[in-house]
Amino acid sequence: MQPMVIRTRIVPFAIAVIAWGCLVPAGRFKALADSASQLGQADQQAYNQSVEVERAWIIITQKSGDLTQHSFDLESAFEPRVGEPPLGDKDLGARMEANAVVLTVIANYLSALSSFASKDFQSDLDKNATNLAGSVKSLSSLSQPWTKEAAQSSGALATAIDGLGHAYIEHERIAALNRAMTSAQDPLHQLAAFVATNDSAARDTLTRMEKYYLDDANLLRPRAPGAQRLVFDSYVEQVIGQFSDTQKTLTDLDKAIESLPKAHQELAQSMCSTNPDLDSMKTLIAETERLSKFYKSVK
Repeated sequence: MQPMVIRTRIVPFAIAVIAWGCLVPAGRFKALADSASQLGQADQQAYNQSVEVERAWIIITQKSGDLTQHSFDLESAFEPRVGEPPLGDKDLGARMEANAVVLTVIANYLSALSSFASKDFQSDLDKNATNLAGSVKSLSSLSQPWTKEAAQSSGALATAIDGLGHAYIEHERIAALNRAMTSAQDPLHQLAAFVATNDSAARDTLTRMEKYYLDDANLLRPRAPGAQRLVFDSYVEQVIGQFSDTQKTLTDLDKAIESLPKAHQELAQSMCSTNPDLDSMKTLIAETERLSKFYKSVK
């Protein structure tokens, strides 16, 4: 009789899953979370690159007078030239810092979803939910007024995760994931747009900075052909390459982040589809892998 008892316990659960026609694709959830984590690493690389070119510009602007302990402060790079508007709003670093926090929020949100999509999820979910709450708080603590809407959107992601609850049956987990991801979809779009806007501002600032750098370099370049000019030109060439690498990282980061909200939506829809459309997720994964290879090659 024991085999019959086992069958009668399994059948109702099987019927429930078949009736829903849905399954939790845990592997896809993990792939999306991993891609978001790689975006954060690429953003850190872009920040590191921007610091390098800022410092290179500050060095070449030191034309006369004695050096002091403040001669090479990054803030001095944003002082406006006479008769010209300020080079950005002294916020290149602030915008890149905000992007780093937003991408951490997104990565923690997707990691929490991935935890919930796995069979033994509770401890990992609790950890990732705590990490998400911490990153949301970090974003809320930023003082720039243009971060306030992003902080609200990040709070909506945390609320979505808080609403997952403790669903231990497969179809209940699917329903909980659908509710959470539906409520998070618009905030995720807003956060992706926030990152793209900051990247655009950073690229504009870097383009102007590169022009100013070349102006200064041409003033200082040795006029006579020879070893000194060769060494100087070699140094400038390396810096211009760093400008180019930073711009490329930011541009490629935007291509990837643009795919993320749609990939999130595709993932939600794929749980109840026998032939899911995963084009945006595939694009996101391909872009993040390409980004990862690029920033490793320029380290």
